[in-house]
Amino acid sequence: MVWEAHAHRGAAVVNEHGAVNFNDLYSRDLEAAKQFYNAVFGWESIDLGPGGQMWTLPGYGDHLDLLTPGHAEMIAEMGGPAGFENVVASLNLIDPDDADTQPHWGITFAVEDADATAARAVELGGAVVLPPTDAPWVRMSVLRDPAGAVFSASQFAPENA
Repeated sequence: MVWEAHAHRGAAVVNEHGAVNFNDLYSRDLEAAKQFYNAVFGWESIDLGPGGQMWTLPGYGDHLDLLTPGHAEMIAEMGGPAGFENVVASLNLIDPDDADTQPHWGITFAVEDADATAARAVELGGAVVLPPTDAPWVRMSVLRDPAGAVFSASQFAPENA
């Protein structure tokens, strides 16, 4: 679904435990995805090397600074690459050997403790698809809720930069 922002630019709560932290595109054709989303939304991409690629929206960091003053400065102090304060989503290549996974969007929720969140999900009838794992900037896990919806839980871990 697409909506026009008007006076409401986006989520008022981000990057806090339980809030939406990230959106993730999984595609077989990253170049076509880049062209499409740039033409539709004005998104640009930055390459983080082994850390993958991210979508940026110029000026989004200004919005985040309103919600969390000092956001852009914090990103810079931690060594985030140029433009990282404007990241709105990740861009992920589906493994060419994976014939079953269809291109799709995923959602990531911020958590204070990825390990505890994975354990709690299992207690509540969910399942762990990917156990808590260290990745660039995060410790994350992929979980499935009791109804089958898959999502990521991500703990900010700047030490993993």
